[in-house]
Amino acid sequence: MSDATLGLLAVAVSVEVAARTYRSVRHGLAWHSSLPLPSPRVLSFDSHPYALYVLKPQGDGLWPSNELGYAGKRDIVRARVPNSVRIYCVGGSTVQCHDPASGPDSSWPGRLQDLLAERFAGTRIECINAGVAGYTSAESLSEFLFRGIDLQPDIVLVYHNVNDAWTCQMVDGFKPDYSHARRHKPWTVGWINRLPQVPWLVSYQTLRDRLTRWFGKANALVYWFSDPPWKSVHAFNPEAVKPFRRNITNLVRVAQSAQAVPVLLRWECDWSARRLPPHLEEHPDATDAYFAFLEANNVALAQIAQECDCPHMTVGPFAPDHFVDTIHFSPLGLQEMARRVADQLEPIVRSTLGKRLAEASGPWTDRPMAHAG
Repeated sequence: MSDATLGLLAVAVSVEVAARTYRSVRHGLAWHSSLPLPSPRVLSFDSHPYALYVLKPQGDGLWPSNELGYAGKRDIVRARVPNSVRIYCVGGSTVQCHDPASGPDSSWPGRLQDLLAERFAGTRIECINAGVAGYTSAESLSEFLFRGIDLQPDIVLVYHNVNDAWTCQMVDGFKPDYSHARRHKPWTVGWINRLPQVPWLVSYQTLRDRLTRWFGKANALVYWFSDPPWKSVHAFNPEAVKPFRRNITNLVRVAQSAQAVPVLLRWECDWSARRLPPHLEEHPDATDAYFAFLEANNVALAQIAQECDCPHMTVGPFAPDHFVDTIHFSPLGLQEMARRVADQLEPIVRSTLGKRLAEASGPWTDRPMAHAG
């Protein structure tokens, strides 16, 4: 073996040792462990002309989806069936996420379905998980208008707040239509995303991750809708809350026009931690503005419920161990969230069943499609 080859090998080993040592010190990971494979989120979503992007049908891995492209693997029949209650759950990743160790339907909407099915034996309970990571109230409104409404839900659960706050309301140059921070991106998977995975070679995997982020921006998860790093504002602007109110109000009105009961949930996190989203962690002066937006959006949800005469539920507070990162629910949090929602939703489900039994006109599938306007 030549001296040049030995030199290159020594450099490679040194880089690998340095990468593993840094990872161990910086992130507390075992020195000998492999690097977790990057999740192929780019392969889990499709572009959509109105909702920006949606889950691809029949997805697997960390972003499982069913044949209609909704989170989880439970089948959904488009046509309504007798003696059933259909609940449509909208939101971002805090609705979509599940516990991989417990299966693809362990999200809190999935667990909610299980709990309600136990309490209403003999009734088909369907909780459609329409939560999509990164969705704001704008995407959920569009998605429901063009897809969800056709599934004729009886109840629409709305759990929105944080994505509006940190990806739109706090982005400099705010525009009420969110066009300052949302835009379509191509979904063609390029060569950079097809580089082989070598999980035991930390230095290579780190380099691969950096190259993918740099050259594959259009297809990276965080670039679904914008081009970070954003320039974020560090002061609360009450005018930026108005579009959130508009979007949620329109979603509520559309649901009501479709003869569904909209239910607004107060959004929760580990408030005591006062932790910022990743791209704001280096700007602690933005903390007050961030939490001011979260609180203002929650106040708006309560006000909308009163103005539109629809239910509003307070499901918190939650303990720190109910979250994995102060925002997304832990396995314990998913279970607790489902239980709290089920307890408050039970009377609404019972009322819905009563109304269905009292209806003298044709089958549920004959329910006319609502028209907005």
